[in-house]
Amino acid sequence: MAERGRVMDKPLEKDRISEIIEGITKVARGDYSIQIELSGKNDDLDSLGMGINMMIDDIREYIIELKRSEEKQIEAQKTLEKKVKERTSELDEKVAELRESEIATLNILEDLQKTLEDLGQSKNKIEQQNIQLKKLDKIKSNFLNITSHELRTPMSTIKGYNQMLLKGNLGTINEEQKHSLEVILRNSNRLDRLIQDILDISRLESGTMRFVTEKIDVTKMVKEIAETMQASADLKGIKINVETGIDVPELTIDIDRITQVVVNLLNNAIKFSPDDSMIHIKARKEKEDVLFEFQDYGRGIPEEHHKKIFQTFYQVDSDADTKFGGAGLGLAICYGIIIAHGGRIWVESTGKPGEGSTFRFTLPVESVINIEERFRGADVFGLEKG
Repeated sequence: MAERGRVMDKPLEKDRISEIIEGITKVARGDYSIQIELSGKNDDLDSLGMGINMMIDDIREYIIELKRSEEKQIEAQKTLEKKVKERTSELDEKVAELRESEIATLNILEDLQKTLEDLGQSKNKIEQQNIQLKKLDKIKSNFLNITSHELRTPMSTIKGYNQMLLKGNLGTINEEQKHSLEVILRNSNRLDRLIQDILDISRLESGTMRFVTEKIDVTKMVKEIAETMQASADLKGIKINVETGIDVPELTIDIDRITQVVVNLLNNAIKFSPDDSMIHIKARKEKEDVLFEFQDYGRGIPEEHHKKIFQTFYQVDSDADTKFGGAGLGLAICYGIIIAHGGRIWVESTGKPGEGSTFRFTLPVESVINIEERFRGADVFGLEKG
C-alpha cells in the first residue's frame, strides 16, 4: 500500500476500492497505523479515502487518550489501594490501642475499687485512733490541771515560810542565811510562775480558760503594774517610763488576763535589758483600737524569730533563755489572750544588740462578746500551720 497522499498512475477503480476495503478491514481488526492511498483525482474514492484516513487519525488519538486515562485510573487505583491499606493499618493499630486501653481501664477500675476499700478501712482505723487520742488528750489535760494545782499548794507553803524567815519572824538570821533564803525565794517564784504557765497552757489546750470582763481605766492599770514591777527593775538599775495618751478610753476586758500579758512583756523586757537602761511603756488610741508598746534596749530578736516566739515552747536562744528563766510558754499565753480579746500582738526588732525590741499589742475599743470562743480558736500551738 502506498503512503498517504501518493498519486498513482491511473489506478484501476476496482483496485482502489479493494484497497479501501482492505484498509477498513485492518482498522476493524485494530490496526490504526494504516492510511488509504489517494489517487489525486479528487473524485469520490479520494474523498472516501480522506474521510477514512481522518477517521483513523481520530480513532488513533482517541485510543491514545483512552490509554492515558486508563493509566491514570490504574495509578489512582494503586494510590487509593495504598491509602486504604495505610488507613486500614492505622485503624488496626487504633483498635489494638483501644483494646489495650480498655484492659488498662479495667485494671485501673479494679485498683480504684481496691483503693476505696483500703481507704474505707483506713478511715475506720483513723476514727478509732481519734477516739483514743481524744481520750488520751483529756487524760493529759486532767493530769496537767491536777498536777499544777497540787504543785502550787506546797509551793505556797514554801514561799510563805521563806518570807517569814527573811523577815525574822522565826528568829534572827545572819547575812549568809539571808542570801541563801533570797536565792530560795527567787527560784521558788520562778517555779511558781512556771507552774502557773503550765496550768494556763493546759487551759489553753483544753479550751477551758475562763474570762470575766469589766470596764477598766487603762492608764491606771498600766501605771499600777509598772509601779509593782519597778522593784524587780531596781535590782538591775532599770527605769520604767510610762506614757499614756489623754484620749485613751476605758476598755471592757478581763483585767486579770490583760495584766498577765502586761506583766509577762514587762518581765521579759527587764530580764533581757542591760543594767542601768530604760524601758518605755506607751498606750494610745489608734482609730478603733488602743495600742500598747513595750520598748527595751536589750539583745533584740532576729527577724526570722518574730512569728515563732509566740508559739509554745519556742525559744530564740535556748541557752540564754534557760539562763534568764522561762520555758517558752509566756508569749504563747499572751498571744492567746490578746487574740481572744479581738486584738493582735507582734514584735519589731532588728536583732542587733543594744537596739532592743518593741512588743506591741492592740485591744479594740469596742469589746468583743465571744472571748472564750475566740480564745479556743487562737491556735497557739501552731496546729493550723502544719
